[in-house]
Amino acid sequence: MPSGNYERYGLTGNPFRELASENVEDVTLFHVNQETDAALRSIREEVFDRENRAVVAVTGVQGAGKTERLLLTAAEARERKAFCVYFDVTTKTPWLLKGLAAAFQAAAKDAGRMSVLGGPPWLRPLAALARQREGQYDPTEAGRRIGEALNASAPSFLLLNDLHNLVEMQDVDSFVRTIEEITDVIKPGVLVMFGCYASYLAWLCVNHPALGSRINRAMSLSGLSDDEARLVLAKKLLAKRIVEELEPTYPFDRESVAELNRAARGNPRRLLELADVVLERAVATRAYQIDGELARAALVQRDGWVVGGQTVDVGTSRPPTEGAATPEEVPAAPPKRRGLFGRA
Repeated sequence: MPSGNYERYGLTGNPFRELASENVEDVTLFHVNQETDAALRSIREEVFDRENRAVVAVTGVQGAGKTERLLLTAAEARERKAFCVYFDVTTKTPWLLKGLAAAFQAAAKDAGRMSVLGGPPWLRPLAALARQREGQYDPTEAGRRIGEALNASAPSFLLLNDLHNLVEMQDVDSFVRTIEEITDVIKPGVLVMFGCYASYLAWLCVNHPALGSRINRAMSLSGLSDDEARLVLAKKLLAKRIVEELEPTYPFDRESVAELNRAARGNPRRLLELADVVLERAVATRAYQIDGELARAALVQRDGWVVGGQTVDVGTSRPPTEGAATPEEVPAAPPKRRGLFGRA
């Protein structure tokens, strides 16, 4: 669609086409702080100061911001020149330990810890892990080596994204035992942090209680308040804004933002997806303002915007594989808080 269709809103284009900010460069620009972020900030400060060590789980449904919190930690580590290993646990990674060992090697290079004489002393044992035959490794020994590498590099961060994807891995049991050993070995100045679905964490604590008992803090991401939702939209709109003297959320009014947030059930990713739909409806109808009525009309035509899911029995021997939100995981009505615009 030509960019001129968005000029009536003071925009060069649709800012909601890129739903997520899942890279270190964008995450700090578009992030909106919630209550969980203050607690995470305190934990990070203790690690930076080497006052404590921590094992933290961040849970939430798909699109709640789990990856975003890990990337924020990675961005801060980079800014403060701390050692950080960020590792995506994906269903396309057949052997996790080899991938993690390679991530440590890449992190050492990115942090400037390689020289013409080689890398730090801990790098050679990890390189040996990367060369081992698929699935044939001692989980305790592997965890000890990784933990010692983190201790030697402190302040250091091991960030594991989408840990729920472990259910698809061939060496899942060995890798869980490796993580257990890492959490036993690490000392003050080290943070191990992972993101996963709440249902997976519940399953993990029941079926792998040794690892569950090592988690110092489990944080559940809550839904956005209406003011937080307005700030999310305002930050996205600003990236395409060509007229400065406008309300931050224009063309969305307060009622339309509340309607979008209700439909998204406070989920940031879903909020942006629905904002995209409503903005396109406004462009098509040549509306100069998006109010609650226009937002509702656009959403009614959008099938499947109500979040659904299924309840998971955490006592079963098989872990949950679905990422859909359950009624327990999604707040029915996000609480109203004061925010950017100073109004409840």
